[in-house]
Amino acid sequence: MRKTVSSLLLASSLGAAWALPPQLQLDSLHASLDTLSGNMESTLLGKDDLPLAVSGYMAFRLKNFHYSEESPWIKEDRARTSVDAVLNVNIVAMPNSYITLFTNLSFPFDLSGIYSNYLAKHPTNAPGNYDERALYDHSTDFYSSTINEELNVGVDIRAGVFGAYITAGGVIWANASPLTMWERETNPRFVWQYELFEDEKTVSTYYKEKAFKPVKEGGRAFWTNRSFGGVFANIYQLPYDMKAQFLVSQPIDADMATRDGLRMYGGQPGELEMTGGYDFRGTVFHGRVAKEKIADNLTVGLNYMGVTYDEGSIYEDEFRNQWITAGKSPVLLNTHVISADVKGNFTPKLFLMADVGVSITDSTVFYQSASVDGFDSTNRSSGYSRDAKRSAMAGPKVGLYVKAQSKYVEGWPMTAELVFFQPGFYSPYSLSNPSRFPGWRKDETYLNAGALRYSPNMAGINFKLEPTFNRGYFDFQYAQHRQIDPGQDVVAFNYRLNGRSMWESSNSWTKHKPIFVADSGRASGATYIARAGIQRDAGEGIKMYRQRGGLYGGTWELWESFVAYEKGTQVAKQEVPMHAKWSSYMSFMGGYDIGHWLGTDRNVMMTAFLALSGVSTSFAPLAVSEKQSNMLMTSFYGQFEPTVAVTPTFHMVGILGLETFRSEKAYVIYSAPNAVSRYTDTNPTYVNEVSPYYYGKAPINYRDFAIGLGFDWDFSDRVGLHFRYKFMTHSDETISENNWHSHYIAAETKAWF
Repeated sequence: MRKTVSSLLLASSLGAAWALPPQLQLDSLHASLDTLSGNMESTLLGKDDLPLAVSGYMAFRLKNFHYSEESPWIKEDRARTSVDAVLNVNIVAMPNSYITLFTNLSFPFDLSGIYSNYLAKHPTNAPGNYDERALYDHSTDFYSSTINEELNVGVDIRAGVFGAYITAGGVIWANASPLTMWERETNPRFVWQYELFEDEKTVSTYYKEKAFKPVKEGGRAFWTNRSFGGVFANIYQLPYDMKAQFLVSQPIDADMATRDGLRMYGGQPGELEMTGGYDFRGTVFHGRVAKEKIADNLTVGLNYMGVTYDEGSIYEDEFRNQWITAGKSPVLLNTHVISADVKGNFTPKLFLMADVGVSITDSTVFYQSASVDGFDSTNRSSGYSRDAKRSAMAGPKVGLYVKAQSKYVEGWPMTAELVFFQPGFYSPYSLSNPSRFPGWRKDETYLNAGALRYSPNMAGINFKLEPTFNRGYFDFQYAQHRQIDPGQDVVAFNYRLNGRSMWESSNSWTKHKPIFVADSGRASGATYIARAGIQRDAGEGIKMYRQRGGLYGGTWELWESFVAYEKGTQVAKQEVPMHAKWSSYMSFMGGYDIGHWLGTDRNVMMTAFLALSGVSTSFAPLAVSEKQSNMLMTSFYGQFEPTVAVTPTFHMVGILGLETFRSEKAYVIYSAPNAVSRYTDTNPTYVNEVSPYYYGKAPINYRDFAIGLGFDWDFSDRVGLHFRYKFMTHSDETISENNWHSHYIAAETKAWF
């Protein structure tokens, strides 16, 4: 290329000078040498310049759920097959060495049936056709085509000591500090669970990172980012080793009003990935400024996170009337969090991360005023105005997070995490909030709290020992946490063994926008027989604060909650017991390569995971039985996972697992006819004299089982096939109607380009 350009330019110059005398021709050529060189160089691309590049992947997925034994609440999923595909395209343009333009596009397809949906053009109409299907990620917006998280656009600018990129779009992944913008997920990621968002990697690398040498943090499957929709600016290089980032977002799930925050979710928003626009009534603001390379490798940062709501929500009936029906004044809660963090290696063998923050709640309470024009005392929904309000500030409340990792003992790395979250400390997108919904301030505790997920009103320590040795490793984890002040005995727990598969098999399942009550998609009206939670008038109450018990869907998770009532009279009179609860957790995970025992140089990894956890009202070093004194709930989780490297490009994986949940303090609410036929004098019930309901004791004694086989195969360069088959069961020993057996099949082909 370089020779061709030089020859053309030289020929052009000679053509102009050939008629001159020889000496003048030579003088002309010598005078134009610099110009020729410059012209030639201007036609060449620099080593960093790339006019246009396209990359991405195509994925084709097949899933089938077949229930060999069905529960009434899932009978409509007797046999369910879905086939979908997605094309993700990443386009990068580099007009020069200093500017990069990029956009990410996603084109999903549901191949199980293509149909037109009038709700795409009339989104305010209520759906009435139960035959309508949700596409691809089961979007609850009812659009005939949906988007994946990849829809965004941005620009990267680099100049000397300055570097920044700005991106805007549907989902932006970002983090700042543990107490402002951070996700925490220490639950093991097993080889069995092939993540749909895995980065491109060979099968052997995938198994190395999950089975042979597990990655605990970093990467898409283990990362600490939160998701937002909006505009994000990351100034990653500034003079004096400074950097900064700023975010403005108006996500769907920050809309306290009716358009999408409540109505489109059936009034029950859940933990969702925050695809968003710019016309919702909730706004998220974030800013961070940090100084790097202090004492060589320390970083110190100042952070702000704020969530504010539009006071015009008071004019929307669904927001206002839910409070009025509950006999309360409508309320908006704005949140402001400020924190300072430090992280880095204080010594070569000691890494420390610490973050201290304060949160302030700015509440706006609306009230009726006779001075408001058009006030009608006979109409409870009138008389409210954004001007008829009072505001109050609560706080500041303190939160503290410290993480220390030591490698002083050779081969025995240790990690300790200490937390203190004062009651009332609330940071909606930090690791202190297990929910992604910013208005969800429920007083409840979580099984495995502190060990796997934090929650407000908590203090404790989480200790991990993670040694490695030749051909294997093991991890030991122990955690003890306690509520600082007494809280309502509302317990929530997630199904770790079969939860994701159970959630995907439900008609209510959505990937990014899950409906809160997991069995709400039953067209026949059959529902899960749930343990009682907190019941309000008409079983409803304020939508974002409902705690009525039962199954709840999250992003790739299935949860259940209940109140640990001590007697039936408490259920009927809605007297929720309150204690300062303890959470205990102990787990062991180990793996060993036995290939050499079998006389092969192939990896044959045997991995096992065991965990005991519990929630109690007094200190319990270890939760072994639900019959322990003051124990509210216990759980056992065990999973055995063999993996075999048949060839460098073909690996197989198996699963054998058991998970149990037990509690003696659970009750079920039945209408009178059902209760009479179910309970006897040996199982006493309490009858509410006002309403025709029986409140019967129904201890939780769940047992989940799973056995399966799968493989991952690189059958061509940058193309893989991932297959899983699992037979799974759920047994409720108290209420047999909740039992089910299911066959789960999933296959995915992903091609990278």
